[in-house]
Amino acid sequence: MITGAQPGEIFELRNAGNIVPSYGRPGACGEAATIEYALEVLGVQDIVVCGHSHCGAMGALKSGDDLSSLPGVDAWLRLARPELTSVLESAPDDPSLPEVSQGNVVNQLAALRSYPVVRQRLDSGRLRLHGWYYEVDTGFVYELGDDGDFRVHAA
Repeated sequence: MITGAQPGEIFELRNAGNIVPSYGRPGACGEAATIEYALEVLGVQDIVVCGHSHCGAMGALKSGDDLSSLPGVDAWLRLARPELTSVLESAPDDPSLPEVSQGNVVNQLAALRSYPVVRQRLDSGRLRLHGWYYEVDTGFVYELGDDGDFRVHAA
């Protein structure tokens, strides 16, 4: 585990592409329920969105793969595409996809900020959002700085 946390110290939500649907999308949303529960019931004070190199979801978006045989995956990844359009068009064809995955981290942090409970806790200083990018080949973790750049995270 890259955090060094003990079992039970992290409340984790994982999904393909680290996608956080914007607040108020129609229909039930497991991500929205998890965010509300983590903040309101468990009192979570830090949320980390951690993208990674060689992400299959980001690779599918970058390559424009036909996902019609996977309608659930296709619909899910379409949630991330609009905000990633400029990154997808300008990023080099690098199989590790750092620009795409890092751009997605930034976008998902913005989506988190669309949740009233997140905004309230940020405004009151009871919540911190962190953007990380994990480079699988090296084990390095890069952290998103206030300037919008990712830098190696100091342990």
